[in-house]
Amino acid sequence: MKLLLRAIGWAGLYVFLVLLPLLAAAWSTPAAAPRGLVHELGVAAGYVALSMLALEFALVARLRAVAQPFGIDALQLFHRRLGFVALGFALAHPLLLLAAGTPATAFDPFGGPPSMRPGAAAFWLLLLLLASTLWRRTLRLPYEAWLLLHRWAALALLAGALWHAFAVEGRSAAPLMRGLWIAYALLVAGLMAWQRLLAPLRAWRRPWRVVDHRIERGDSRTLVVEPVGHRGFDFAPGQFAWLLTGRTPFSALQHPITMAGSAEQGPSRRLEFTIKALGDWSREVVPAMGPGQRLWIDGPHGVFTPEREPAVGLVLIAGGVGITPMRAILRTMRDRGDRRPVLLLHAASSLDRMTFREEFEALSKELALAYVPVLEQPAEGWNGERGWIDRALLARHLPAQRAHWQCFVCGPPAMLDAMERLLPQCGLPADRVHTERFAMV
Repeated sequence: MKLLLRAIGWAGLYVFLVLLPLLAAAWSTPAAAPRGLVHELGVAAGYVALSMLALEFALVARLRAVAQPFGIDALQLFHRRLGFVALGFALAHPLLLLAAGTPATAFDPFGGPPSMRPGAAAFWLLLLLLASTLWRRTLRLPYEAWLLLHRWAALALLAGALWHAFAVEGRSAAPLMRGLWIAYALLVAGLMAWQRLLAPLRAWRRPWRVVDHRIERGDSRTLVVEPVGHRGFDFAPGQFAWLLTGRTPFSALQHPITMAGSAEQGPSRRLEFTIKALGDWSREVVPAMGPGQRLWIDGPHGVFTPEREPAVGLVLIAGGVGITPMRAILRTMRDRGDRRPVLLLHAASSLDRMTFREEFEALSKELALAYVPVLEQPAEGWNGERGWIDRALLARHLPAQRAHWQCFVCGPPAMLDAMERLLPQCGLPADRVHTERFAMV
């Protein structure tokens, strides 16, 4: 209930801050005479777009107090979707002004009126940001390059939009409105200072080093790291952290990876991260990380953990590298002597790509664990489940008392979409189905 109230509070604050410029504009005396309903609607659309763009920085600032009720992955998804909503308001702004008689040069960042140029530049930068996010893989844009482009283009477009708001006449020129734009600029500056300066400086004082590097099934590698000069941190099984693997924690080489080991770390305080080869960083940088190499960790993050959800039993469903939080959950249960029943449905294309299969088979003898591997392309002689995790397969394996169990699903987006649809149909309440979407970009 406390987390629900916090979620409602943060959501209410977000809506209030988005609409605050409209309230301030209604309260202010415009510096010029009103120019008609269509013009005023266009100005209002611009105000909403500007406030939403400023608040986009808050959604990705990794503020634990904000993320705790929702989860970082949910905020990342919210950030992405709201980017399109902000684009809609940003499009409505000039289109409505054009309909009200504003010249078409408002779209020209080079030849338009001086007060319009920074706004036009911000508009085109917003289109660039959204296009590079939607088609990053098609454009073969490396994650690190995309991150730098996204970060600095977002800052530039917000600066242009604020400059435009200060330069135009009308309601934006009222002292209350200019004070509000300054407040939004200071908010973004503070968020940037935290994320790009203060948080990396804090991480720099808490380095980690690699002590083991193991090759796993499924084109994956496990890095075992230990704290250097500090005690590390506690985490809940299923949570993740950002690995900062450049020369300093200010590097763009920052990737979110789930802790794959037990939350009962022992005196060594070591952490395990299992990383699948999916991109340039995981294919080139990770294989070269040998014992003794230093890195930094920003964590823990995430709410994908059974420790928040009381249950008589657990259903775990994983595909691909989504198996790593399930390993952390099961190893933690073993180390804590937790004998609650668990069903693990583990999907992979073939037996050779089924990461940690032997370990789960061993854990099934130590825990009340029913381990069900599901192969899409099984070899000849395979007697287990095959194909996809569909409704028929779920009906064969879900426990009779499933309505009182909690279910955790991690894997490719198509699997998550299917499980969110099928599990409630099979009698597992939707509010007991928890998913984590590790594809954040």
